[in-house]
Amino acid sequence: MSGDSEHSVYLERLKERIPHIISCRYVLAIMGCLGFVNVYAMRVNLSVALVAMTASNDTADNYTNAECPAETYNSTADQGEFDWDQNTRGQILSSFFYGYLITQIPGGWLGGIIGGKHLFGVGVLCTTIFTLLTPLAARAGVSYLISLRILEGVGEGVTFPAMHAMWAHWAPPIERSKLIAITYAGSQLGTVLSNPVSGWLCSTTFLGGWPSVFYVFGTLGLIWFVLWTILVHNTPAQHPRISPEELEYIEKSIGGKREKL
Repeated sequence: MSGDSEHSVYLERLKERIPHIISCRYVLAIMGCLGFVNVYAMRVNLSVALVAMTASNDTADNYTNAECPAETYNSTADQGEFDWDQNTRGQILSSFFYGYLITQIPGGWLGGIIGGKHLFGVGVLCTTIFTLLTPLAARAGVSYLISLRILEGVGEGVTFPAMHAMWAHWAPPIERSKLIAITYAGSQLGTVLSNPVSGWLCSTTFLGGWPSVFYVFGTLGLIWFVLWTILVHNTPAQHPRISPEELEYIEKSIGGKREKL
């Protein structure tokens, strides 16, 4: 039997000895997934809330009933709190990506220096804080809201590079595709869940209607950040609750792969 085959058999037997509870690497995958659910929900919720926030003058349609000329209808929806035209709304929505582009490359560099756990956590936390401040910024003025959205993009821009840095230490090569797929599925889930929930919140009187969109998702982001801080660690060796079998399995899988490279 060749050395590669012996190593693979040994790793498979080692994997079978890992205690039959949810492993630390899968906890990381689930927490990463929930983190991306949060940041993508907080990214897109403004797209829905903006409809309730603004006056819809662009689509007003006045007409008179032919049977009763004295009766006039106006199809314009209920007036929102802000009188922003279509161009202004476009600037608000696009401003997020100005900040998002800035931190893509620096995010990868920082992830290798301070660790993916801290960088990813701080990125989500920044997005969370700025989401909670969105109603205040909107009422202060358009320039404040655009500046806040740029800063929100700066915080969220480090999330993908930070997660790449995490999986470099945590993902055995044979499981890498599965673990990464679980993690990044959160980006699609966040978008799918945020749109209908945001629309429903805007239609209620809870916390003032449209501001509840930012308060609810921001609060969920804070809860996630606390759990992330407690449950996740930068490397398997730093994790206080990992089983010896899982630690050896991850380190020998990744170490063996690096030796071949």
